[in-house]
Formats: sequence, C-alpha cells, structure tokens
Amino acid sequence: MELGTIKNTVLHICGWLSVVMGLIFLADINLSLLSGYDGALSNIFSSWIMLSVVLGVISTFNKKSRSLGLWGLGLSIYLGLFMAVIFILGWTIVPFP
Repeated sequence: MELGTIKNTVLHICGWLSVVMGLIFLADINLSLLSGYDGALSNIFSSWIMLSVVLGVISTFNKKSRSLGLWGLGLSIYLGLFMAVIFILGWTIVPFP
C-alpha cells in the first residue's frame, strides 16, 4: 500500500469515529432525559466530546473525509453547547445547592 492510501484510510476512520461518538452521546443524553436517569453530564462525557472534536479536526485535513469531520465537529459542538445550556438553566433554577 502507498503511504497516501494509508493516510486517507486513517483520516476516514477518524471522521467516522467522530461521527459515531457524537451520535452515541446524543443517544445517551436522549435516553437519560427520557428515562429520568441523570448521569450523562460528567467529566468522562466531556473528555469524550473533546476526543470527538480532535478526531473531527484531524479528519478535516483530507478532502475525502472532510464532510465526516464537519459532521463530527457539528455534533460535538452541539453537545458541548447543550451541556452548557443545561448547566446554566439548572444553575438559575437552584443557584445554591
């Protein structure tokens, strides 16, 4: 195999990982909100979102995997904004624990 083919494959896999991780976390948040189980917003969750952002940025360097990278970045940014909005709204309801 050529080095270019391996690079394209790795960048394509990074893009798919970013998208799949974003979809899994989005499904996890939806299931936790529907079931009343709280626990999706934790430090591990935010570190996985950051990993998804990094993988999305890496996959945008290649023209063939750019759309996957942008989808992964979009999902990750949406999840980050969702976490921030939920925290701010929760903080306005009960400001002091």
